[in-house]
Amino acid sequence: MAYRKRTLRSMSPTTRKVARLLGELTSIERRLKNLIPEIRDNEFEAQALKNAKQINQLETMRAGKPEPLIVSQRLIDFEANRGSDE
Repeated sequence: MAYRKRTLRSMSPTTRKVARLLGELTSIERRLKNLIPEIRDNEFEAQALKNAKQINQLETMRAGKPEPLIVSQRLIDFEANRGSDE
């Protein structure tokens, strides 16, 4: 809550500082609450993109075009694995 100048003038310097900090804290809290829906939407879209990439990789593999598949930050090259099995 913002205090009026008149109210702040009647306060001691320490009380004024605390009142200003409290006003800033309230403002920051309100801005963060307004960011929550945007962050939630971004996380949802990121998860959808990740799933779409995985589906695309699986479809490419089924079509007979071996492409590297990333699993747990490790790269698996199917062509290299075929050569070692034969």
